[in-house]
Amino acid sequence: MLYPECGEIRIFDGESFVVSGRDGEMSGQSGATEGFFYRDTRFLSRFALRVNGERLSLLNSGEIEHYCAIIYATLPYSSIFDSHPITVIRHRAVGNGMGEILSVHNYMMKPAEIRLELSFEADFGDIMEVRQGKRPEGEVTVEADRGRNRLVFVYQVGPIHKRTIVALECPAQVHGCRLACRLTLPPKGKWSTRLTVIPVWEDRELKPRFRFRGMSLGSRAHPELGKWLGSAPRLVCSFDLLSKLYRKSLVDLQALNIHLGFGKDPVIGAGMPWYMALEGRDALIAGLQCAHISPKIGMQALEALSALQGRTMDTFTEEEPGKMPHELRFGEKTQLGELPYRPYYGTADATPLFLILLHELYRWTGDAELVRRLRRTAIEGLTWIDRYGDRDGDGYVEYQKASPKGIRNQCWKDSDDSIVFSNGELAEGPIAAAEIQGYVYDAWLRTAELAEEVWEDGGLAQRLREAAAGLKRRFNEDFWIPERGGYFALALDGRKRRVDSITSNMGQLLWSGIVEEEKAEKVAAQLMHQRLFNGWGVRTMSDEDMAFNPIEYHNGTVWPHDNSLIAAGLARYGFPKEAGRIILGMIEASAYYGNRFPEVFAGYRREEAAFPVLFPRSAFPQAWAAGACMLMIRTLLGIEPDRENRRLRVDPHLPPAIARLALENIPFLGGRYKAGQP
Repeated sequence: MLYPECGEIRIFDGESFVVSGRDGEMSGQSGATEGFFYRDTRFLSRFALRVNGERLSLLNSGEIEHYCAIIYATLPYSSIFDSHPITVIRHRAVGNGMGEILSVHNYMMKPAEIRLELSFEADFGDIMEVRQGKRPEGEVTVEADRGRNRLVFVYQVGPIHKRTIVALECPAQVHGCRLACRLTLPPKGKWSTRLTVIPVWEDRELKPRFRFRGMSLGSRAHPELGKWLGSAPRLVCSFDLLSKLYRKSLVDLQALNIHLGFGKDPVIGAGMPWYMALEGRDALIAGLQCAHISPKIGMQALEALSALQGRTMDTFTEEEPGKMPHELRFGEKTQLGELPYRPYYGTADATPLFLILLHELYRWTGDAELVRRLRRTAIEGLTWIDRYGDRDGDGYVEYQKASPKGIRNQCWKDSDDSIVFSNGELAEGPIAAAEIQGYVYDAWLRTAELAEEVWEDGGLAQRLREAAAGLKRRFNEDFWIPERGGYFALALDGRKRRVDSITSNMGQLLWSGIVEEEKAEKVAAQLMHQRLFNGWGVRTMSDEDMAFNPIEYHNGTVWPHDNSLIAAGLARYGFPKEAGRIILGMIEASAYYGNRFPEVFAGYRREEAAFPVLFPRSAFPQAWAAGACMLMIRTLLGIEPDRENRRLRVDPHLPPAIARLALENIPFLGGRYKAGQP
């Protein structure tokens, strides 16, 4: 897909993806992030095409589907009044490998002599280091397979052994890391060849699977996408921007599916390009956002995370019994034990989010067998909250980095400088992030219902409800700051001081239900004040706080997933107009990103920027950004499952720009239902 904001083409399908310049080139330069990646490894770092010794001049390029792109170019021309008669068209696709159909057109009325030269490099970089501009340490050798027009790049470091096969369909000369061929094109003639890049993972040569609009580049097409789109609920909407956003979001949710190597089903990956991996928090929130669209997204996340739940104590990976993982990786540094992602458990919120999602899926599916099967996982998660999550016995879940390779802030705002006082002072741990206490409150109430209805454990249900009530009471006392109009602190630091920056986190507190009713109006007013709401959405931090920066990852940017939860929280507490205002602004912002939500965009005020500005390193697309569209639609329609009466309750509140909205074919308790506003 084309990202003019960042000058890249990104195409992806499951575990494999390609990042290149708009002209299709991969530079191979130190610090460059282009390449073909598979399972956290860059199997191709340089790909340069030269025709008659010259770099091509780009005409245009763009996506066809998420897994394929097209690039139009010519030989360079001397002035704007000239056009070159030699045109090159590149159809590129990805899926367990990379393929390209390369076509050269001669529009002259005489023959053309053409020399094509394709240059490659494969550095086999671990993606965790590629994004930091580091080079791998292992040795790469190149083997020429002249009889088959192939190059084979071989990488070895310790026990790690990987290969990349680059094959050209036409006869070619092999020179080092280059494949070259000469051809004579007749007048008005056309010539095509096919290039295939195949990763060899653990001595297993992958079988490519990709397709470009009927031009087969591999062994099969993409049946999963058509099946997914056909089974998804149908949106009927008078607002074209929302219809386009919904379709794109559906595509992204399917395309981000990855296979972990265990279990029969894929699980949703976090996002392109740096987070094509299982991330506990992201997968769980995406499952929550999409429970009414496809419960399977959440079920697959629950099953995968249950299999990885912590069993022992490990400082390096921050594993603890009952704890849910943060991130699972397969790259070289993880395989060698230099990085802790095997998996890494540095997150304090994935465990309560697991419990929340388990209950939410029960509300939508009535699948008591799933709840019974995951009972042990859930009970161990509850135990972790009490025994390990609450580090000092004060009743709040805290975190503090233990691993030398770990993450400093282990909440959703997980950059190093995100938990910061209004004067710019960084908070020191252990840190009790506000929204995590809301998650725990919600998890306890939801799990109490599961205990009562499915596990038939009334004692556990009573204890959890009592604990939740006590937490809500204490939280509203300890985290509330009466100054500046009244608001909730971002966190409590290690000295139990309120971290007093005004942030978006209080919107997620509404979503979890931990806010006392008498404080909700003040929270809603804070969220909609221009210090936080920039006209597109709610910023992560107020522009009146010292750490605010509209392009700081968590200190002033706008996150679609965050805004989807905030809007749902506002609607929950009786502020549907405010929720609709946020949702409409976010939908309008999506038009500037190809009708998709990026991971994050800059927090400049709408009146000072003609369009929303993309954050420089934004993941695009991202699972919980795609899921944000689904939760926003649910919030606009006010859809709630009523399992006891086997019906959907609908209470729509639409902004004036949306005259009609309906969602048909919603999966609920084994059937399909419709919810709408005529």
